Amino acid sequence: MSGPKGRTVRRHKQRTDDGKGVRRLIAGKRFRTPAGVGTREADQRFSRIEDLWYDNEAFCRRIKRKPEWTEISLWAADFLRKGGLRVVIPPIDDILWSFDDCRWPATIQLVIDCYTDDKDASCHYPKTVDGLTWDEAKSFYDIVVEQFPSVNWILPETHADEIIKFHESAARWSLGQLAVSKDQSPPDPATPLVDGTFYDALDAYKEKRRNDFTKADGSFDGSGHHMLGVIRALRERHDDFLLAELDFERCQGLVDLWRERPESERTKKPLAKKTCQNHIGELFRFLRWLHLTKDFQWKKQFDFADVERGLTKLNTDRKSIRKMEIDTFSLDELALLYKHSSCYERLLLVWCLNCAHGAAEFGRVEWEDLFLQQEHPWRKEGLKIETSEEDCWCGLLRPKTDVLGWWWLWPETVRLLEWWRAEYEQMVKHQPGKTERVLITDTGIALYRDDSRNAQTGFANAWKRLLDRIEKSEGKGSIRRLPFGTLRDQLPNWLGGDENNAVVASVALCHGLPHKGDKLLFGQYSNRPWAALFKSQQEYRQHLIPMFNALPDVLTEFDAVSEKVEAIWNTGERKIRKIAEILGISEMTVRRRLKSLGLKPPSEKN
Repeated sequence: MSGPKGRTVRRHKQRTDDGKGVRRLIAGKRFRTPAGVGTREADQRFSRIEDLWYDNEAFCRRIKRKPEWTEISLWAADFLRKGGLRVVIPPIDDILWSFDDCRWPATIQLVIDCYTDDKDASCHYPKTVDGLTWDEAKSFYDIVVEQFPSVNWILPETHADEIIKFHESAARWSLGQLAVSKDQSPPDPATPLVDGTFYDALDAYKEKRRNDFTKADGSFDGSGHHMLGVIRALRERHDDFLLAELDFERCQGLVDLWRERPESERTKKPLAKKTCQNHIGELFRFLRWLHLTKDFQWKKQFDFADVERGLTKLNTDRKSIRKMEIDTFSLDELALLYKHSSCYERLLLVWCLNCAHGAAEFGRVEWEDLFLQQEHPWRKEGLKIETSEEDCWCGLLRPKTDVLGWWWLWPETVRLLEWWRAEYEQMVKHQPGKTERVLITDTGIALYRDDSRNAQTGFANAWKRLLDRIEKSEGKGSIRRLPFGTLRDQLPNWLGGDENNAVVASVALCHGLPHKGDKLLFGQYSNRPWAALFKSQQEYRQHLIPMFNALPDVLTEFDAVSEKVEAIWNTGERKIRKIAEILGISEMTVRRRLKSLGLKPPSEKN
């Protein structure tokens, strides 16, 4: 070939197709993937080539060349069509001839001049940048990366270490200059530079938090879903940036977004105060973890504790005294719930009224927590209460707080429980084990799903079906559509708000100390006012007598449901799931109603 001042000879790289494959015409050039590549993968490869073309088109405009595929772009496109994600630097000839009329950048021209023989104007540079010195190779590398940013170019293999050291040295110099301009001490040369981005660190932290909520048996604690959701929101609300830029001001900026109460994407209203506090708390936990982990080499500054985290107060934060009262069902509404419920739904209703439980409490009760037809187990240990061998009890630690609770079970609750045990044994084909949960679904799994993001779905669905049934039978508006958790508040609300009753309500709910002066009273579990609680439970049962009188028998099924099940069955529809969907009831209820009607449910799983 001739010298760099004129071109008469050029090296050509022979490019051939690898057999038949998916073809695509891009900017006048036909590209074909190797044989056997699927359509989806081919689309992804062609998409990368299209991005490459946009880079190439911009490159041609900058050098005032007619938009066409250049040697650099064709070299990269060949890698991409074959499935390569990283592309090596093209041969030097391909780089040079991509610049029309030898108008090379000054940095490249200087390198070429070093290999030019002044006597005969011939050029003796190597074929690839690997044959150059590291600084000469870097000049070619920087030009290619700058002109074609969509391609993931690989550093020249023989010079990679030297180029990395050069960039690191340049970065340290820049940080030193930045420190001087901010009147700060320059970074210690022995301290490794910060690596990675904000999103990289968040992704790693998310996995760490996932492991935090994974139990020894491999199951996932459902409460962890909330934390993972907070981390996901942090990633969605904040832009990505280099961790090297995460100084005090950047930390404050991250927190300020939540301090200012951003709008909810769903309601378009400012996020609740508690929500923003949760996000700020998780953000600080993330920053502390980032400081301790060795994966990113980021360290918090000495003034990190001075980051302001107080929330902005809004006019909408002002609470109305009208909204402070807890909504609970009236006695008439409870009677409607009791009257229209199936035996299974009635068990949920009566138990939660009896024990001041919600889904999280009743859903985690195990058979060993029940003490039926016996004196209170603690009576022999000195518990002073009136009890007999006809009494029934439930005792457990509240899962959320590990506070101990005891409850006396009403006769109605016990009868429903005995009925349910018979149903339970029929479903699982064995007697329940001590550590098995009392409430299960038709398929034999726990009704309360600890590892689910919506652990209470089973309760919520059953409750919705019951409310829908009441409105359909009694008319719309006949009952308020309060959530299932309202049942947990019924007994405490009935007790009233004076100090003695507040103590009893706290014991019923398994709360901590309700008053500062109760420390001596609650010094030991055996000194809690259990007798007062059990007496209050008996009195509350008497208060609910009108509800129990809504039906002559606690196990009476709601007749209208049986009639509807029988009517659909007689039409020829024999699938349990379909009948349940039509009536908006559970499959378990359908099976029980068919059994009570003397109709044999299908044995196969529908």
